Amino acid sequence: MLGKCRYLEDLSLKIKGTEVDSSAFQSIEFSLPRSIKFLKLKPVLENNAIHLANRLRVSKSPSSSGFVLQFLSLLLDVISDRLLVAISKSLPLLAELHLEDRPDKEPSDDRDLTNDGLHFLGSCHFLTDLSLIRSRQNYQGSFKRINDMGMFVLAQTCTDLESVKLSGFSKVSDAGFASLLQSCQRLKKFEVRNAFLMSDLAFHDLIQAPCTLAEVRLLYCGLVTSETVKKLAFSRSLEVLDLCGCKSVADSCLGSISCLQRLTTLNLTGADITDSGLSVIGQGNTPISYLCLRGCKRLTDKGISFLLCGGGAIAQTLSALDLGYIPGISDNGILTIATFGREITELCIRNCFHVTDLALRALATKRWSQDRSKQLCRVDIFNCVGLSADALKLLRKPLFHGLHWIGIGKTHLTSNEDTMITEIQKERPWLTLCFHGCEMECHDGWQFHSP
Repeated sequence: MLGKCRYLEDLSLKIKGTEVDSSAFQSIEFSLPRSIKFLKLKPVLENNAIHLANRLRVSKSPSSSGFVLQFLSLLLDVISDRLLVAISKSLPLLAELHLEDRPDKEPSDDRDLTNDGLHFLGSCHFLTDLSLIRSRQNYQGSFKRINDMGMFVLAQTCTDLESVKLSGFSKVSDAGFASLLQSCQRLKKFEVRNAFLMSDLAFHDLIQAPCTLAEVRLLYCGLVTSETVKKLAFSRSLEVLDLCGCKSVADSCLGSISCLQRLTTLNLTGADITDSGLSVIGQGNTPISYLCLRGCKRLTDKGISFLLCGGGAIAQTLSALDLGYIPGISDNGILTIATFGREITELCIRNCFHVTDLALRALATKRWSQDRSKQLCRVDIFNCVGLSADALKLLRKPLFHGLHWIGIGKTHLTSNEDTMITEIQKERPWLTLCFHGCEMECHDGWQFHSP
């Protein structure tokens, strides 16, 4: 197939399944057209990836007949120094490099990524986007052979980076991460996940130099507090702020967030915020379109009222709201959303046990109650045990006009007769009914459900 695509520039291949043969792409390099600029393979073995990189060795000039690969994304069994050596020597024209591994045990010294391996990335002089991820899916491990020295080397050799995504660097401290923020003057996107030694000190000097950051994601960095958020707020260009799992973030920084004029995405999953904190955001000028408050256990229905009825910008801009796993959310909060959340098209209330049929009916008739209200397109009610089996009728026409996806797993809606579900599917062939607890948008063909 590939041998006949002589001018193909973009290729993404993914083998579906949980247990797959990672050597399936072993001979793909023999068929790749030289026009390939974007290549994404999942999964692939480290040895085969090294062999592939060597076969794709490019000439120094983009106008030559050699490969001109500019984007490479691989899901591997392990990321090693040998792999980075092969990539940096063979693909000097790379602008974007995304590597993720999923080892099932601790890699040996000769098959792991170390400080020395990061040094070779300096040979990729066009590199602007770098992603290095050690997944915890198969093994709760990290890049234990990389410390601050490795980050110092990376910061000094790749100063043109505009996007950095790092996960699993458990031995890197504030000094290492701070070196990236200070040396990469063009940095716009900065994401760090599972950095157990990162604290507020990593961002201490952020206010002393012009900050170009537009997207910051600090996921499950337990030592990060509200002080970091206050410093990040000095970046007036900030559009995305993701603090998922940063449990020490509290109300004290929400005043700084409410002043960000460009912020459209805010994730406060698990944060220690209260209804009073939401009132600050509800009165601010921040044009947030996506807000995630999942697992913020101190929030109640009153906070939702403060958020949408505070007279601020968010009432006019909020289109996606996640209130999952909040015990204080009940019908009253959902009724507030149905009445005042005019722009909301995506709503997640999974594991909200006090939501009943009354709330779901209010959402189902949202379009008719307000002429200016937008239709709900995606709703997640997974494990909302307060809903009865009769609530399934609310998915029939003409209610929920415009609905494309709804997650109803572990609710009484799944206990109803199969005939009604069949009728709903016939009436709305475009509607995805998810029974398996997936997050929104699981109909892309790559989601595997248990029988």
